[in-house]
Amino acid sequence: MAANPLEIKILLVGPGFVYQKSMRQMLHSLGFDDVEEMRDGAYAWEAIKRIRPDIVISQWHMPEITGMALLKLIRADEETSETPVVLCTGEVTKPDVVKAGEAGVNAIVIDPVQIENLEAKLRLILEFEMSPSTKEAKALMAKGDLYLREERFEAALREYEKVLDILESAEVYYNIGYIMTAKGEYDEALAAFRKATQINQMFAKAYKAMAEVYLRMGRKDLAEKYLQMAGEIFLEREMHESAESIFNEILKLNPDTINVYNSLGILYRRQNRLEDSIVLYEKAIKISPDDENIHFNLGRAYLELDNPQMAKKCFIKALKINPNFDTARGMIEAIESSENSVP
Repeated sequence: MAANPLEIKILLVGPGFVYQKSMRQMLHSLGFDDVEEMRDGAYAWEAIKRIRPDIVISQWHMPEITGMALLKLIRADEETSETPVVLCTGEVTKPDVVKAGEAGVNAIVIDPVQIENLEAKLRLILEFEMSPSTKEAKALMAKGDLYLREERFEAALREYEKVLDILESAEVYYNIGYIMTAKGEYDEALAAFRKATQINQMFAKAYKAMAEVYLRMGRKDLAEKYLQMAGEIFLEREMHESAESIFNEILKLNPDTINVYNSLGILYRRQNRLEDSIVLYEKAIKISPDDENIHFNLGRAYLELDNPQMAKKCFIKALKINPNFDTARGMIEAIESSENSVP
């Protein structure tokens, strides 16, 4: 590892005795001797402010203050905001990973923790997050952000270019795109936003910004394309209000956009707004009656509305359009099996 583990102070947070013991043993075997332990998030937060650990390793699921809540407290405090945080969890979903990333987690390890995985995560933190060059880049970016808020665009650009000389950053490219948009330099703005999405393919805000630039250029077709991409990312992240706002923007551009009705239908079904989702799926079917996926989604909405007969009709229609649609066939068989089991 780049830094000497003996010089690193680690705070280990979690209520489990087995977790505490095994993690402490692994950290000691990796050369980290300065390890303090806290059983819950509340005491951990007090300890963080008191002892200023170099790294915090916390269980994700804890009573009262969870690992995610602790992470947000750390990032919100100016004195602790740069402290690397590792979250440990027995299972994690893709939306969980996204939310933790947006909250500023440095690494996630799956419990039971393997020492090789823990070592790799800590090595990355010591070699990258805590390196002098990364600290310099963060300081330059903070300076650029200040200039941006003050609308001192040229000064901000100079600081952002210095950051890019040290490391690639999707957020920096996004900010450059924002400045270029404000200056009316649309080709340069699109190039910067595109670079941001190449670094982070889930950067919904950058896709939305590209759509806004294309609208200014009179390219409604491309604006719709990138708004759709942004909306789908928000939907996948379960950021429902943002997704709905994006999809409604698309409808204003093109009321006959099939994908938007289908996507909004999915969104409303997830929110248990089943009648609303059915209305939208039916609008999508009027535009594209031979899309088996929309018929299938409509069937799922009817099924969740406790109307298996209508659901079955939708699944049959989907299977008729695509005879290889095995999921639709399985839904039909499940409904028929339930019907036959009723006395």
